[in-house]
Amino acid sequence: MSYTIYLDEVFLGNLVMDYAILWLTARIGLFKTSWIRLGTAAMLGALYATVFFLPFGIYLTPIYVKIVFSLLMLVVAFALSSPRGLIRAAVYFYLSSFGVGGFIFGLSYLFYNDSVHKTSSFAMPQNYTWPEVPLALVVIWLVGRAGGAYLKRRWGKALLKLPVTIFVSNKHRNVNALLDTGNQLSDPVTGYPVIVAEYDAIAPLLPPEARDLYEKDQQIDLEAVLATVKENDWSTRLRVIPYQSLGCTGGLLLGFRPDRIEIDYDRQRVCTKNVVVAVYHKQLSPESSYNALLNPCLLETPTGLC
Repeated sequence: MSYTIYLDEVFLGNLVMDYAILWLTARIGLFKTSWIRLGTAAMLGALYATVFFLPFGIYLTPIYVKIVFSLLMLVVAFALSSPRGLIRAAVYFYLSSFGVGGFIFGLSYLFYNDSVHKTSSFAMPQNYTWPEVPLALVVIWLVGRAGGAYLKRRWGKALLKLPVTIFVSNKHRNVNALLDTGNQLSDPVTGYPVIVAEYDAIAPLLPPEARDLYEKDQQIDLEAVLATVKENDWSTRLRVIPYQSLGCTGGLLLGFRPDRIEIDYDRQRVCTKNVVVAVYHKQLSPESSYNALLNPCLLETPTGLC
């Protein structure tokens, strides 16, 4: 039995699936990447798959060649520089590849149950790939969005403490933040996630007028704070954040929008401007082991990696 193979379809199909699998790897593993890097790495994989069917493609069949090409794709996609990071990425990538491949293979049996090539010990569908690709892409997207978020929240239960740097104008402050799954605070105006930080840890970032009020009274008059800065640039930064935790229900916290924050996580740096820092006047940790509470939503999207 002979088969007709169209190399353009082989290239396009592998390009799409390689990109999707690399994206899934980035989502689950929180790897630094961009769509350009993912596209370039996917193109390398697609070229390998296409050349595989050419007369000299037999030289690409050894398993060590396949491993080298896959590792090269990971280096290009995620700019990996350490052996540990490469091994970690490879584990996520191979698990994602095997999972997606098994899913497509299973769909092939489902769609083409009446057209199966059988041997004494194995059965393989004769027609497959294109009808299954849209379904596979949907599953990859769902797993990447929901599964990635679930894993980050699960890891948050391990009480991870992460270094966070908060930048305002030409100043910055470092805080030790607890990755707290209970912190689901968000700014009611923008919807941005909120980091709760102790006043003492970030006081130098605040305007002098606000610091004076904080130093005078434990119970902060938010209206007074807002009034003191209404004539300067801080009037556009300040936010009022409602909360129902931290020993109080129906309370309000003063918040501000920093220029950006940087989170050091698993040898990578997560950066974002879409965040609000809420000021808490008391101590968050009785043991002083952390001085901020990090919203896990800030670690759930690879687009936040920088």
